[in-house]
Amino acid sequence: MIDLFLTGIIILLIIFAIWISSCFFGAPFQPSSDKELKEILELAKPNKKQKMVDLGSGNGKVIIEFAKRGIEAHGYEINPLLVWLSRAKIKKLGLKKAFIHGGNFMNANLSKFNIITSFQISYIMPGLEKKLKKELKPRAKVISNTWKFPNWKPKRKLGHVYLYVK
Repeated sequence: MIDLFLTGIIILLIIFAIWISSCFFGAPFQPSSDKELKEILELAKPNKKQKMVDLGSGNGKVIIEFAKRGIEAHGYEINPLLVWLSRAKIKKLGLKKAFIHGGNFMNANLSKFNIITSFQISYIMPGLEKKLKKELKPRAKVISNTWKFPNWKPKRKLGHVYLYVK
């Protein structure tokens, strides 16, 4: 009984630590739902020759799903607790094509990616739009969950997931 109680306390402390750290390390963590993940994959139509990146990869859910499909999948996450949790999941699943990078994606060169996924917040979108327009190759797919870019017109929409093509 004590072990169950201690396990519950540890889980609550981890959840609280993730929530608190989001206050200091970027936007609050909100994972993509299973429905949104399905829409992201449908819009991406990935093939094994492509490389993808998830900007603000959170718990690694998107990265893991792409890597399971044989796609080289990278994630950038600023929250160190979420980086640690994502890496632990990837290691446990034995995924060789999934990589989590700790740090701010605004400092990363995104030019090598064919597919970019993002679940950001409104105030990030203008700067991210400029960065992507500058760095991405023609025909790169950008998929944004919930948030639209201010000047970029989506090519397609499923639910509240938007597909943009450079």
